[in-house]
Amino acid sequence: MHKLRDAPGEAEARLRSELEAYAGEGPVHVLGLGYTDKADDGAGILVAEELKKPFPSYSHSEHDGVEGVVLDICESPGPGTVFFVDAAELHSEPGTIRVVRSEDIYDREVTTHRVPVVLLSTMLERSGKRVAVICIQPGSIEFMAAVSEEVVEAIRLVASAMERIMRDRNEAGRRPLGK
Repeated sequence: MHKLRDAPGEAEARLRSELEAYAGEGPVHVLGLGYTDKADDGAGILVAEELKKPFPSYSHSEHDGVEGVVLDICESPGPGTVFFVDAAELHSEPGTIRVVRSEDIYDREVTTHRVPVVLLSTMLERSGKRVAVICIQPGSIEFMAAVSEEVVEAIRLVASAMERIMRDRNEAGRRPLGK
């Protein structure tokens, strides 16, 4: 029998394994970044919105005021992991997903976000949280265009992998923010 490359579920399993290996103890939070009016640039927001349905206390988007959410997570006791999700220029095919550890984020990045991810990451790490960015390569950032098929698939893959991780880590009696 021959094993097919990227058989159904294999890409998600690989991504989930990579994310689980990075996540430390404690709850897992997802913070989606982006601009939904510019097609694929809204990928992070769309992942967070999808995860907000099952995990309203652990998934937030830039529309929710990420800065305040980061402060709440910093003040929460104990360990935890925050995965930012954002479109990023990876010099790859549209829909490519790469997990970037916070120490690999360029600290002088030019950003369209109100507060640079590197600053938010530093605050979280100083409070004992682990941080990484799930980057999705956009295909189109044309104003008011539809999200490309490749990025729609990447959004589905990231949301599905994160949902399984969050279900395992965030349910077993853990207290959500503000409770």
